[in-house]
Amino acid sequence: MDTLNILSLIVFCIFLSSYVLKLVILYRKNSIKANVLAKGKKSSGIKLTERFVKITTFIWGATWFFMSLAEPYIVEFIGRHYNLPVVNFAGVGIVSVGCAVFILAMTSMRTSWRVGIDKSATTKLITRGVYRYSRNVAFVGFDLMFAGLYLMYPNSLTLIILVLNVLAIHLLILQEEKHLRLVFGEEYDYYCRKTPRYI
Repeated sequence: MDTLNILSLIVFCIFLSSYVLKLVILYRKNSIKANVLAKGKKSSGIKLTERFVKITTFIWGATWFFMSLAEPYIVEFIGRHYNLPVVNFAGVGIVSVGCAVFILAMTSMRTSWRVGIDKSATTKLITRGVYRYSRNVAFVGFDLMFAGLYLMYPNSLTLIILVLNVLAIHLLILQEEKHLRLVFGEEYDYYCRKTPRYI
């Protein structure tokens, strides 16, 4: 494995372990099953969107993992769009920033953090900390990681994954906004007026 792939794998492991650890902590300390993606009683629109997110993010994660481990062999079959080490390593930097933003978002949400739209529980509307600057901090982190994957491994597969995941996350955000507007009403409308959707 070369330096790029080692760094890529390290960031992937940090991302995955932080994600799993947050789920475990919420369940053990607060009895909260935070992963509600495509689970429970929800409208068909929400379920369809969440299934789309589930599939696209799984493909993204699996591709990131296998590209880190076996990129030279995979490239033989799918090729690459360009070979510019400076851009590839910039991709590592962007993925790292995205991972850090995601972890910061998770910790800022505390017990309100969920994977998917939770119709069964009322959570607090978090508007402080990093959420003063963006309504969707975790999703900004994800979008950075999607883009970083393409820059690290620029090929048709990672480009398609980038486009599909950005689309899937945006559709989920739109569904989440409807849900939050119903739950929090004017409080959420005020938050939307003063804080951007992304950045």
